[in-house]
Amino acid sequence: MVIRGVNVFPSQIESVVMGMKEVEPFYEIVLTSEGYMDRIEVKVEFSDASLLDDFTKLEALRAKIKHNLRVILNIDAKVTLVSPGTLPRFEGKGRRVIDHRKNK
Repeated sequence: MVIRGVNVFPSQIESVVMGMKEVEPFYEIVLTSEGYMDRIEVKVEFSDASLLDDFTKLEALRAKIKHNLRVILNIDAKVTLVSPGTLPRFEGKGRRVIDHRKNK
Protein backbone atom coordinates (compact mmCIF):
# COMPACT_ATOMS: atom_id res chain seq x y z
CA MET A 1 0.00 0.00 0.00
CA VAL A 2 1.21 3.52 -0.70
CA ILE A 3 0.06 6.11 1.84
CA ARG A 4 1.18 9.71 1.26
CA GLY A 5 4.06 8.48 -0.88
CA VAL A 6 5.29 5.96 1.69
CA ASN A 7 5.20 2.20 1.08
CA VAL A 8 3.35 0.57 3.95
CA PHE A 9 3.29 -3.18 4.35
CA PRO A 10 0.62 -4.87 6.47
CA SER A 11 3.39 -7.01 7.97
CA GLN A 12 4.93 -3.84 9.47
CA ILE A 13 1.66 -3.07 11.23
CA GLU A 14 1.31 -6.68 12.30
CA SER A 15 4.77 -6.62 13.88
CA VAL A 16 3.80 -3.61 16.01
CA VAL A 17 0.49 -5.15 17.10
CA MET A 18 1.94 -8.60 17.83
CA GLY A 19 4.76 -7.04 19.83
CA MET A 20 2.42 -5.57 22.43
CA LYS A 21 1.09 -7.69 25.28
CA GLU A 22 -1.79 -5.27 26.03
CA VAL A 23 -3.59 -6.02 22.76
CA GLU A 24 -5.07 -9.08 21.10
CA PRO A 25 -3.58 -10.33 17.81
CA PHE A 26 -6.64 -9.00 15.98
CA TYR A 27 -6.42 -5.80 13.99
CA GLU A 28 -7.92 -4.20 10.91
CA ILE A 29 -6.40 -1.65 8.53
CA VAL A 30 -8.82 0.83 6.95
CA LEU A 31 -7.67 3.00 4.05
CA THR A 32 -9.63 6.10 3.06
CA SER A 33 -8.99 9.29 1.16
CA GLU A 34 -9.89 12.88 1.95
CA GLY A 35 -9.47 15.04 -1.11
CA TYR A 36 -6.09 13.99 -2.47
CA MET A 37 -4.72 12.71 0.83
CA ASP A 38 -4.79 9.04 1.75
CA ARG A 39 -5.53 8.17 5.37
CA ILE A 40 -4.79 5.01 7.28
CA GLU A 41 -6.61 3.84 10.39
CA VAL A 42 -5.57 0.84 12.41
CA LYS A 43 -8.26 -0.73 14.58
CA VAL A 44 -6.81 -2.82 17.39
CA GLU A 45 -8.52 -4.96 20.03
CA PHE A 46 -7.23 -4.42 23.54
CA SER A 47 -7.03 -7.53 25.69
CA ASP A 48 -8.03 -6.23 29.13
CA ALA A 49 -11.74 -5.34 29.30
CA SER A 50 -11.11 -3.52 32.58
CA LEU A 51 -9.43 -0.76 30.55
CA LEU A 52 -12.93 0.41 29.66
CA ASP A 53 -13.16 1.76 33.20
CA ASP A 54 -9.90 3.74 33.00
CA PHE A 55 -9.77 6.29 30.18
CA THR A 56 -6.24 7.37 31.12
CA LYS A 57 -4.81 3.87 30.62
CA LEU A 58 -6.84 3.40 27.44
CA GLU A 59 -5.54 6.67 26.00
CA ALA A 60 -1.96 5.81 27.05
CA LEU A 61 -2.23 2.48 25.21
CA ARG A 62 -3.60 4.20 22.09
CA ALA A 63 -0.77 6.75 22.19
CA LYS A 64 1.83 3.98 22.61
CA ILE A 65 0.49 2.08 19.58
CA LYS A 66 0.35 5.31 17.53
CA HIS A 67 3.95 6.13 18.48
CA ASN A 68 5.20 2.63 17.63
CA LEU A 69 3.46 2.76 14.25
CA ARG A 70 4.98 6.18 13.55
CA VAL A 71 8.47 4.87 14.30
CA ILE A 72 8.01 1.86 11.97
CA LEU A 73 5.95 3.43 9.16
CA ASN A 74 7.25 7.03 9.17
CA ILE A 75 3.67 8.33 8.84
CA ASP A 76 0.91 9.11 11.30
CA ALA A 77 -1.80 6.47 11.48
CA LYS A 78 -5.08 6.93 13.26
CA VAL A 79 -5.35 4.29 15.97
CA THR A 80 -8.75 3.16 17.21
CA LEU A 81 -9.00 0.79 20.14
CA VAL A 82 -11.97 -1.55 20.09
CA SER A 83 -13.39 -3.85 22.76
CA PRO A 84 -12.32 -7.50 22.93
CA GLY A 85 -14.28 -9.71 20.53
CA THR A 86 -15.26 -6.82 18.23
CA LEU A 87 -13.13 -7.47 15.14
CA PRO A 88 -13.84 -10.39 12.79
CA ARG A 89 -12.01 -13.67 13.31
CA PHE A 90 -10.56 -15.59 10.38
CA GLU A 91 -9.33 -19.12 9.95
CA GLY A 92 -6.18 -19.19 7.91
CA LYS A 93 -5.38 -16.04 5.99
CA GLY A 94 -7.76 -13.23 6.93
CA ARG A 95 -8.72 -10.07 5.12
CA ARG A 96 -7.27 -7.38 7.36
CA VAL A 97 -7.05 -4.49 4.87
CA ILE A 98 -10.20 -2.62 3.89
CA ASP A 99 -9.57 -0.13 1.09
CA HIS A 100 -12.21 2.60 0.69
CA ARG A 101 -10.01 4.85 -1.45
CA LYS A 102 -11.43 5.98 -4.78
CA ASN A 103 -8.12 5.93 -6.67
CA LYS A 104 -6.41 2.73 -5.63
